[in-house]
Amino acid sequence: MRHLVIAAHPRVKSFNHSVVEAYSATLTERGHRVASRDLYAVGFNPILSARDLAGLARGKPARDIRHELNAMRAADVVTLISPLWWSSFPAMLKGYVDRVFTAGSGYLTKQKNYRPSLSGKKGATIMTSEASVEELKSGDTLGALKRYHRELMEYCGIELVGNFTLAELIRR
Repeated sequence: MRHLVIAAHPRVKSFNHSVVEAYSATLTERGHRVASRDLYAVGFNPILSARDLAGLARGKPARDIRHELNAMRAADVVTLISPLWWSSFPAMLKGYVDRVFTAGSGYLTKQKNYRPSLSGKKGATIMTSEASVEELKSGDTLGALKRYHRELMEYCGIELVGNFTLAELIRR
């Protein structure tokens, strides 16, 4: 299978990058092909602009969005790996979702009937948190995250097959 791993942490020597490396190495050892996108390293622009929206409405996404969509469409499995900041993705990954998933979902097309364009793909999310599992469950942060990730993927036609939060492992 072909995997696309999308990483969103600004520090290269972070626990998140260790997770990306271990996850990618394990997939490769098992015979899968892995492409990784470190959004900070590539300098991805997370800001959805009026120009982006106009291009998407015309069915002509910006070049950087097209590049990301091509990488996503070439994959069988899309995995998002990031820290949990303020009960959500970091702004970099949220901007990626706003710009790329919107374009790939069919959401801003001229079609009268919504039809996701990433159907048939599988997806996973891996988030790290310094909070304990108990803290994440107490305010239903964990439940809300799981619902959000499932809805995000399913809206685009991606079947969410893994939704993981690694808590307490990085607290030292």
